[in-house]
Amino acid sequence: MNKRNDLAILGDGIRLERLRRKWSQEYLADVAGLSQSQHVSRIESGKVDMQVTTLFAILRALDCDLNELIDLRGAKNG
Repeated sequence: MNKRNDLAILGDGIRLERLRRKWSQEYLADVAGLSQSQHVSRIESGKVDMQVTTLFAILRALDCDLNELIDLRGAKNG
């Protein structure tokens, strides 16, 4: 796998979990303490390699673990 694909997989997982909760990107940004909902859009589309602190904030906001968003072994991804 390459970096761009990894970012797209993570972004898809975040987007699917956000949609499952019926949250807007703006609401996720607010709950996660992110400054702009545009940043969430770029994360979900795999266009930004976010900082670990941003990932942790999103995971806390969604109240989930990373392995709930993606399969690190690649068995369930793309």
